[in-house]
Amino acid sequence: MSMPPVIVVAYDPLCGWCFGFGPTLRRLRARFAGEALFRVAMGGLVTGARERMIGLDAPYLMRGLQEVRARTGVKAGPAFFERVLEPGRWISRSEPACRAVRIAREMGGEEAALDVATGLCEAFYGEGRVPDDARTIARVATAAGLDPDVLLDRWSAPEAFAETMAMFDAERARGIVSYPALFLKDERGGLVEVLAGAVSPEDAVAIVERAIER
Repeated sequence: MSMPPVIVVAYDPLCGWCFGFGPTLRRLRARFAGEALFRVAMGGLVTGARERMIGLDAPYLMRGLQEVRARTGVKAGPAFFERVLEPGRWISRSEPACRAVRIAREMGGEEAALDVATGLCEAFYGEGRVPDDARTIARVATAAGLDPDVLLDRWSAPEAFAETMAMFDAERARGIVSYPALFLKDERGGLVEVLAGAVSPEDAVAIVERAIER
């Protein structure tokens, strides 16, 4: 019996385009449920020199979110601007949120990890809840069917940061460098890019169907 295809989702909870990709990803997960396996892959969008107060990038983010809305119809919630962008003091960094996703994978598997990744992104842009806050992580973990206390305990462990940074290095080496994007695993475990960027739900389903049939 052949193994089902594996759809790898390159994703970062801090990525505005990933927020706009939400309806497409939900449609893909519904369409291929039971036919394909999903895996979230994170190379860390905001790391190193990119980590700084979000207010410093406010004009760039405003333009980007306007383009996301124009391309996808998905609009950031007013709380994002009021609670996060306008005060501008929150330090933007991918590692804490991606650390939570990595631990969710250890606890509940790939589907739980993808639920936490998308949940943190939606909490951030949709509700203005910063994704490195333990309260935000707990809410999202609970919605994903995970024990929030266990997840936060592991998230806070001394070794968790280094393990997440090592994951970033490994994923980047495999080609996970832009978000959102979809890949299929080939027979040798490598990744074949299927699509990247903002794609409508209908187009995304058709593209993935064709890629799987090849």
